[in-house]
Amino acid sequence: CVATAEGEVFNIPLGGACIPMPFALGGSGSTFIYGLVDSDFKENMTKDEALALCAKAVSHAMARDGSSGGVIRTCVATAEGNEREMIPGNKLPYGPAGW
Repeated sequence: CVATAEGEVFNIPLGGACIPMPFALGGSGSTFIYGLVDSDFKENMTKDEALALCAKAVSHAMARDGSSGGVIRTCVATAEGNEREMIPGNKLPYGPAGW
């Protein structure tokens, strides 16, 4: 895998192939949200749009997967540094607190 200076996302499935993709999902809850992300993802999203999709998708995964839960932690990597955020469980956009 070779990334450009602009940054890229690579998916590395079982077997070790290195596939450039517009996004990658992983973890035990990811199987629950592929359709949602396929539907809502679009190229050239703003940072706020991407963070909203991330929170929506992860909260959906947390609601369906018994091994996921708690809070959502995000990190946006930029040339200026990393921007970290945390969404507490009672503020999730979907799930028991948001139903």
